[in-house]
Amino acid sequence: MATTWADTPDDALNWLHHQATRLADVLDVAQGDQAEDQHQYVTPVCEVFREWAADAAFREVQRAALADGQPISANARGPDRICGSADVEVLYSLAARPVLRPVLAPFGSSSVDHR
Repeated sequence: MATTWADTPDDALNWLHHQATRLADVLDVAQGDQAEDQHQYVTPVCEVFREWAADAAFREVQRAALADGQPISANARGPDRICGSADVEVLYSLAARPVLRPVLAPFGSSSVDHR
């Protein structure tokens, strides 16, 4: 699990897309060992995250959602093996959500920054 704080929706999406590529690379190697387990899934997890990271039009949709205060995510499920002995199904999720920051106004009143 990895987390970060980002100042803008673009920064958050850049970080998520980097994580998607990194995760896809790791899972691509691991899923090669589980080729027979992949047949029940329409698309392998590594391909789901690579396609998501490459989709520029959907990136704009998600950037606008974050800027509007909505959470976003990319999710995929697939097989994994625990210590080489038991097969399990895993849900992988890359997500971002806006955190509203208080902004101090003159004379101590405050409001919320919706960036």
